Amino acid sequence: MRDEFKIAAVFIGTIIGAGLASGQEILQFFSRFGYKSFVGILFCFFLYIVLSLIFINLAYIKHFRSYNDLVCYCLGDRLGFIADWMITIFIFFSNTIMISGGGAMLNEYLGIDKAYGIIIMASIAFLVALFSTNGVIAINSFIVPLSTSIVLILGAFVFVENGFNLSIPYFNNRIIYGSAILYSCFNFMTAVGVLYPMASEVKNKQSFLKGCVLGSIVLTLLGIIINYNILVYYPASFNSEVPNLYIAKNYGPLLPLYLTIIIWLEMFTTEVGCLYSLSRRIQLFLNKSYFICLILILIVSIPFSFIGFSNLIKLFYPPFGFISLIILLVGTIKYIILRK
Repeated sequence: MRDEFKIAAVFIGTIIGAGLASGQEILQFFSRFGYKSFVGILFCFFLYIVLSLIFINLAYIKHFRSYNDLVCYCLGDRLGFIADWMITIFIFFSNTIMISGGGAMLNEYLGIDKAYGIIIMASIAFLVALFSTNGVIAINSFIVPLSTSIVLILGAFVFVENGFNLSIPYFNNRIIYGSAILYSCFNFMTAVGVLYPMASEVKNKQSFLKGCVLGSIVLTLLGIIINYNILVYYPASFNSEVPNLYIAKNYGPLLPLYLTIIIWLEMFTTEVGCLYSLSRRIQLFLNKSYFICLILILIVSIPFSFIGFSNLIKLFYPPFGFISLIILLVGTIKYIILRK
């Protein structure tokens, strides 16, 4: 597979996650703004392209190996140290949430004890992450086409039945651009944690950039389709924890089953990406082998995965989005100065 498609698969797989596959992220950040939500998604696409051009170039110019290098470059050693560990903690909890969520889904749909489900999720993620960059590329290259296909299939079903018949009231849309900025910065910073270690191994910068652009195009298309589906099924879809699953249930028993499997797989890819990103970061800090760092992270993560994390998500996500915005804004300014 060409490098462009490999990078695109990782970019999509890191960002799409269970939140996008379920439709909940699109609902929270875009759909609630009504018709203007489509403008917000297109603006998010523009930001992905701009951020990719700036920060992938920076990675190659400055030889960044992890998100820590970028954070310290943008904020300096003192503030960078604080921000770096806040990001590391966030990624750690994202990793733990995915392990817990994956175990819960195995328990709910297959009847596997949640403790065993958590161990199964963590063990398979560990085995894939062992292959480092190749493992991340391989798992995303397999799962991303499946995720994309289910969104396209569901969108086709909804469109054939409803066309462009969107009957939604007026929503307050004055902060749609702010929501798009926060969403794109949040997601791109998460992607940086996986992409930067890969940049040191993929020597062709142009292929890397093309992969990010291709990934941005696919993510935008998926976002528009998911947003359309949610708006068609307003207001019931707005009250669902998993909007895509609610919509899929209107089209027979197989589509919801397929979507449920995809959401679990997306949890899995997010977990592998978090595990890879964390291990690379801890490896630089502890100066230990990648294998040892993987073991240490899982030993700490598994006990935490038995705790309920809904409140932690609300606690950690907004600060992470704000920190990401500051880092990417300062990085953009420094890049402009660097290019002069």
